Amino acid sequence: MSKVTETQQTILRHLIYTEHYNYIREETGLAVGVIRDDLITLSHLNMIEIFEDQDGTAGRKIRHFDNDHPELFHYRATKWGLDAMSSR
Repeated sequence: MSKVTETQQTILRHLIYTEHYNYIREETGLAVGVIRDDLITLSHLNMIEIFEDQDGTAGRKIRHFDNDHPELFHYRATKWGLDAMSSR
């Protein structure tokens, strides 16, 4: 299992349930660039799932997202992401 950073831990703690990008930004207080980079990394590590936004709710699950527009998606921690939170 990959070691996650402190900021990735912070994001994962807010993704026990499916949440929109704006929720992550507001609740974590992290910089936009940090959130974007961490979401990309967490996605590559299969620690989060990504969902299309459909009228303000999570739609179908997708594998990749538009890195330039993370605000168009919803995110949720996977089993590996939840395990990474508890192993720290």
